[in-house]
Amino acid sequence: MEKKILLKGGSLSKTYREGNKVIKTISLTDEREYGYVRWYSQQKKMQKYVDLYPELFPKIYNIENSELEAEIQMEYMEGFKDIKTVFQQEELSLEELNKINDSIWEGFNKLHSNNFHSIDGLGNLYFQEEVVQKINDALSASEDFRNFYEFKIYNLDNNEISGFQVYKNLLSNFFKKLKLEKEELIFGNPTLENILYSFEENRSVFIDLYEESILDSKYLDYSMVLQCSNSYYGYLNDNELFVEKNYISHNLEIPTNFKNFNSLFCNKLDKKDIELIKVLEATQFFRMLPFKIKSNDLIKAKYFYVHGCKLLGEVFS
Repeated sequence: MEKKILLKGGSLSKTYREGNKVIKTISLTDEREYGYVRWYSQQKKMQKYVDLYPELFPKIYNIENSELEAEIQMEYMEGFKDIKTVFQQEELSLEELNKINDSIWEGFNKLHSNNFHSIDGLGNLYFQEEVVQKINDALSASEDFRNFYEFKIYNLDNNEISGFQVYKNLLSNFFKKLKLEKEELIFGNPTLENILYSFEENRSVFIDLYEESILDSKYLDYSMVLQCSNSYYGYLNDNELFVEKNYISHNLEIPTNFKNFNSLFCNKLDKKDIELIKVLEATQFFRMLPFKIKSNDLIKAKYFYVHGCKLLGEVFS
């Protein structure tokens, strides 16, 4: 029997490599809403996408379960690495970064070419469920986070940042007015950690899809790339962050790959869409709060909450 090797991935799930397979497990009893329900919806979404674009997603082999746990077995992508790790470990040329950027856009363009009419009112539902409800869930889950949330002003790397309460009505009005002509098939979770790349094949593969996006908009996919390339989520999440009362900081030197890639990626965005993409980037940091708290990552929850507020301040200042 092949030895299981623990891999990174998932706040409430566990991911292993076993030979030429990747196995992702989830509890059927603990935190079902933020664990199993999302785990299952991811697998069903990937099942559909693998048939449509087999070059963009790993093969699914089978699902097994006991009374307490379920697991999905998928193809291990030999020769591929997640882009976040590549950016952290290697110093890449602009030519190499351009190839990665073009590969991601090629995958996005294939998915997003499948579009359909949007429904009026989805923006307001997104705000209620993916922002307000997620913050409320975080507040209900942790007294410590509730106390932190009560601060009116935070100090983030020596910059004063107002809390979410200042932006709540502005953000609500923004989403009430939001009208999308169309929505698309989307990845739903394209952080750089969830995009695998092979230099040999010059090809990107998408993993860990997300189904409960409410807004199936390509702009949501773009915002989640920026979450990592512009806001450095994956890199910061892998390192130690500092939180003391309302003062938060990191003493990290960001690898230049992230900054150079971010410039290349943003060059392909239409300027008229930037405000919406930036607002959606900010909301990513509120959507994740219950997941962080329920996986006992309170310091990261606090840090990323304030970072989300910082991004809102850049839009609504």
